[in-house]
Amino acid sequence: RFFALLALFEGGMCALVLCNSLFFSYMILEILTLGTYLLVGIWYNQPLVVTGARDAFLTKRVGDLFLLMGVFAIYPLAGTWDFDGLGAWAETANVNPTLAALVGLGLLAGPMGKCAQFPLHLWLDEAMEGPIPSTILRNSVVVATGAWVLIKLQPVFALSPLVLTTMIAIGALTAIGGTLIAIAQIDVKRALSYTVSAYMGLIFIAVGTGQTQAALLLILTHALAQALLVMSSGSIVLNNITQDLTQLGGLWSRRPISGISFLVGVAGLVALPPFGGFWALLKLADGLWQHHPVLVGILLIVNALTAFSMIREFGLIFAG
Repeated sequence: RFFALLALFEGGMCALVLCNSLFFSYMILEILTLGTYLLVGIWYNQPLVVTGARDAFLTKRVGDLFLLMGVFAIYPLAGTWDFDGLGAWAETANVNPTLAALVGLGLLAGPMGKCAQFPLHLWLDEAMEGPIPSTILRNSVVVATGAWVLIKLQPVFALSPLVLTTMIAIGALTAIGGTLIAIAQIDVKRALSYTVSAYMGLIFIAVGTGQTQAALLLILTHALAQALLVMSSGSIVLNNITQDLTQLGGLWSRRPISGISFLVGVAGLVALPPFGGFWALLKLADGLWQHHPVLVGILLIVNALTAFSMIREFGLIFAG
């Protein structure tokens, strides 16, 4: 059952990348939400797991309901659901600013839920009750499905300055808030989950400022680094009777390969050259510097706080 659900998860992600229709992308996102619910709730004899699966499902429903409104509202305006057609329409569209803002905010709500952005961020924390293999996928790739749709719809969002400002504000708030919450966590997996929300917030900032190439690069590098972090901390969870950070420590001598893997993941996440995260954040900062220097400051703060959070986690698991 578990591997069948994992295959459903992976099939949904592949379908989303191959799909060029907003309507069918919405349907595929629903399949992924169902996959999340079933995978998180796999150990259904534990009450905490059942609660986590239910909360994850219901939190995503909120964003998806608004997304569905946006999907149906844009069709009479654009006459198409194809991403290419929407992009071509958005270049010459003359839409009422209020209408453009309402449709844009509706379409923004879906990726907000999928990318675990404030205030729809709590489901990712709850989803940590699921097994490690599904956590690897969820923390690295499934959260990026919302960002993928966000990037595809960037020309439509650009019709309303209000929507772009909202996107940047939500991204900045989640990026700083997520890293601060991560520092306070004592569960191995939950400490990682909040850094995922934070980095998805940076992607929201990138799309809101029109930096779609930097956003795509950030999705790729974040996925690789986060998957490595979850796998290396997952081997610690597997081999210990607890995943409470305060009860671990000194495991470097017993698990050196896991420790090295964790450090490589940290380096990839916190923009240390020559790893991918450095080039992705450099490209984003380069694009922001001329028109949005304040956002470069937020980028540096988030990066510094993430580095602190990750080294704290490394110290509590592997060091003394």
